[in-house]
Amino acid sequence: MNWKLMEVIQTTGATPYRLPQTLPVLTGISTDTRTLKRGELFVALKGANFDGHHFIPAAMEKGAGAILAQEPVPCDTDTPCLFVPDTLSAYGKLAHAYREKLKTRFLAITGSMGKTSTKEMAAAVLSKRFRVTKTDKNENNRVGVPKTLLRVKEGTEIAVIELGSNIPGEIALLTEIVQPHSALITNIAPVHLERFKTIEGVRIEKGALFWGAPFEALRCVNKDDDNIGKIPMMKEWRLLTYGTGDDAQIRLKHLTPQGLKGIRFTLSAKNEKVEISLPLLGVHQAKNALAAATLGISEGVPLHEIKEALEALPASKGRLEPIQTISGSVILNDTYNANPEATKLALQTLAMFHPDYVTIAILGDMLELGEKAAVLHEDVGKECARLGIGVLGVTGDFRDAIQKGALENGFPAENVFSFDDEATLLASLSPYLRARAMILVKGSHGLHMDRWVETLFSHMNEKGGKS
Repeated sequence: MNWKLMEVIQTTGATPYRLPQTLPVLTGISTDTRTLKRGELFVALKGANFDGHHFIPAAMEKGAGAILAQEPVPCDTDTPCLFVPDTLSAYGKLAHAYREKLKTRFLAITGSMGKTSTKEMAAAVLSKRFRVTKTDKNENNRVGVPKTLLRVKEGTEIAVIELGSNIPGEIALLTEIVQPHSALITNIAPVHLERFKTIEGVRIEKGALFWGAPFEALRCVNKDDDNIGKIPMMKEWRLLTYGTGDDAQIRLKHLTPQGLKGIRFTLSAKNEKVEISLPLLGVHQAKNALAAATLGISEGVPLHEIKEALEALPASKGRLEPIQTISGSVILNDTYNANPEATKLALQTLAMFHPDYVTIAILGDMLELGEKAAVLHEDVGKECARLGIGVLGVTGDFRDAIQKGALENGFPAENVFSFDDEATLLASLSPYLRARAMILVKGSHGLHMDRWVETLFSHMNEKGGKS
């Protein structure tokens, strides 16, 4: 989309440093000089780990049509320089202004867990009938959401937008930018407690999607989540409910794990139902599929097309992604991220493979849990013991808490080990890799747990899992 310079000034409330006699027409908006195209507006964003103002000379060199900054910068060229108090806020205003010009329907998804998987599934379902754009990867914050909106092309019929938050107020700000036609909260769980403090704090944050959406928007309500049920609802809102109970309008029934083939369940709505074989691991993925199906049904996608879309889904990288090895063992790569509830769900999935496999959990820290971090890590260790996981390997700053929770609840001490390097990990696991093993690797993204997946995969393929 082309932007007139005065349109940018009026939308953002910017103050120009100087204006050329002939005002340029800007060919787009960019925050990255690596991808900036000649004629585009360069927005100099400033964050904790970067400062776009340092790249303004490079933007001018590459032919930026104008600069939007929040700090004094050299403006001794013919490039118009505009100033605002906060470029991040201005970026959101530009994205919202562009969104208002589109005829696209916007569907917003947030939640403590499963929002990225639900977004991917919903986009697949909706693509059966519509031209769809979705959030790329997990660009779900105050930079990523405007970026997503600004790349929605004219003619796009539906945009599936993921909203994330790790600070209070972020969902409200993002909802104001997106103004969705439909809003869905996957679930509410104790995540990012370092900032939100309590589950009530998380509920307030996520509930901002329902309260910030336009009055006439559709709210999709997960009836299985008690915390979502505690969000105040206006009786005048349009609601569409989903869940496993008979009181839900869209229902999931007869959920049956199928080993490495995934999960089978029945999806029903109104007087119709279909049997779906979801090729993903984890009971929670069936719940994500139900949420995605709800968005599809709300837009008129028939059940048989929803079935086709869900049954064709590829495994999501880093989300209980099964990686086969030549030894017959399987690595469950669940290293995308971690929180207490998601880790417990992953452990429950691992436990389903006993006794066909030796079950091994390789666990790292769950970050941003605040003052409750130690107790929540102990709970994970306790869950390992409750489920009868065969072997437990721990790493990270909270390894002692996980071990404590496991050992105090009957986990065999001889089957617990701690590691920081490849040699210790492989030496500790060697006795168990002579049989078929199912190895879950799980931890927060900041721990880079995917390196241990690579270590295990290389070792087990080179040596067949044997010392």
